[in-house]
Amino acid sequence: MVRLGFVIGTLLPVALLAVNLITTYGGILVTIGLLVWLGTGILLTPTSEDES
Repeated sequence: MVRLGFVIGTLLPVALLAVNLITTYGGILVTIGLLVWLGTGILLTPTSEDES
């Protein structure tokens, strides 16, 4: 089962980034913010050692 933190930290910014790039809505600040959000989500995702 997929954890909610993984969805919010990784999948949601990727989806929003795709929408941002396709529609060109939001500009460079939104793109930078989404990349920072994605990087933070990847850094905070627990590893297999942390889950047990």
